[in-house]
Amino acid sequence: MPANPPTFSAPRGQPRRARKPSPALRAAAAGIAAAAALAAGGGSQAQELRVGVGYAPHPPEEGASVIAEYLFKPLRALSFMGSPRPYASAQLSLDGFTNFGQAGLIWRWERKRVYLDLGGGLSVHDGHLNLPKPEPGLSAEENQHRVHEREEQLEWGYRTIFHSTFAIGWRVTPRWALEFEGQHWSNGRIGGETHDGANSLGLRAAYRF
Repeated sequence: MPANPPTFSAPRGQPRRARKPSPALRAAAAGIAAAAALAAGGGSQAQELRVGVGYAPHPPEEGASVIAEYLFKPLRALSFMGSPRPYASAQLSLDGFTNFGQAGLIWRWERKRVYLDLGGGLSVHDGHLNLPKPEPGLSAEENQHRVHEREEQLEWGYRTIFHSTFAIGWRVTPRWALEFEGQHWSNGRIGGETHDGANSLGLRAAYRF
């Protein structure tokens, strides 16, 4: 028998209690908000603020989320590689699943009112790093609980993981655009057996300062 009584989560089909974002995720969101406020006071330093909703279509962490992203102006120092734009974003689950904060570089290809963004970087999250596996010698109840937890939640292995993103945008006005966007998170199967990942698709409004 385990040293401590197992803590059981809600059975499948019952509503989950929303998990509060970790301090690191709250700090990431606050940083994005601060960047946006700074940009509003100094347009020459600003690029775009993008806000929207996403949906993770694959279990176990299937559900809705909100996303906020700040896209900076192109880096002239990296003109030799296409002048990518730095980005910082946070994606917060509305269903109590994993929350993410990420930063990286985005490349844009634009033609008239339509543009394509492709990018990637690193992300931090508040999800589970390792979930206990069923083991011989444990009670049937404990092993059943462990199986249930592994079916209901992702196991990331690392706190810092890889992030990739895309967006297809249509510029409604010189300042406003609508976007279909996608996100992907994965540990890249580096140094461990765990290779869980997550995807999200969504819609955003983008404002150019």
